[in-house]
Amino acid sequence: MRFYTGLSVFGCFLFFYSSKVVAQESSEKKYYQPIQDVFQTELVYPQEKNEVQLTFNPVFGKNDGGSYLNLPMLAEYGLTDRWQVELLWNTLQTQFPENGTAYSEIGDLEVGTQYSFMNIANTNFHAALGFELEIPLSHEEGPADNNEWEYEPYVSVALDLPELNNAQLFAQTGVGFVRNKEEDKGLESEEYSVSGGFFIPINKLVFTSELTVYSGKSDSGRENRFYLTPGAVFNLPGAWEAGVAVPLGLNKRSDEFMVLAILTYEFSLGKEDE
Repeated sequence: MRFYTGLSVFGCFLFFYSSKVVAQESSEKKYYQPIQDVFQTELVYPQEKNEVQLTFNPVFGKNDGGSYLNLPMLAEYGLTDRWQVELLWNTLQTQFPENGTAYSEIGDLEVGTQYSFMNIANTNFHAALGFELEIPLSHEEGPADNNEWEYEPYVSVALDLPELNNAQLFAQTGVGFVRNKEEDKGLESEEYSVSGGFFIPINKLVFTSELTVYSGKSDSGRENRFYLTPGAVFNLPGAWEAGVAVPLGLNKRSDEFMVLAILTYEFSLGKEDE
């Protein structure tokens, strides 16, 4: 309960403080964005107004139940230079059970929004408030669980380090609340996550490192999973980026093996009048 209360208080403080700063002064400091996304953490960067980013995030892994392959697609659109909306769909998820026949199905749909506060108080500190809604479409755990909708508010923060070749320290924390439409028990806290790390650009290559903790309910109680995720993202010609990361499970509950890839393309739907 203290975790949820602290997250809410911090979010409210951040919103009102940053709104006051934005209203009172126009920031002279500008941020530099050497990368669009990392692999396990939501960065603070907003899409600019009328800007679209398409992202393909294939995931392959192995856990106690066997192997799996997920093929999610993400679309982000900038309503303003600070406020964006997004749509994520796990277009296909395939399970390869150790003792059974492989099967595939469509995954869940997720809609979200994020508002970013860049260069707060004319510093290199940034923050963002976000909210995501997961709409169940798959039957991964059986038909009964297909009625659970998940709501996740989150907070992201970042600190730019221009003197270190525009490196950045970043972190994100979020809480997932679940509501079963059939049982109608209201919102129940199901999972929380804390993730953070850094990236550092070297020419066209950006090296990333993340430490992530997922904590969720299971039949045997609360289950925690820890990952250390080293990765690299390449700035390709044009508006393309591609990257790969290999999360390392740090406890027995973590997946035995996982590979994450990322491919992004960014374009604008129109130009603003100068």
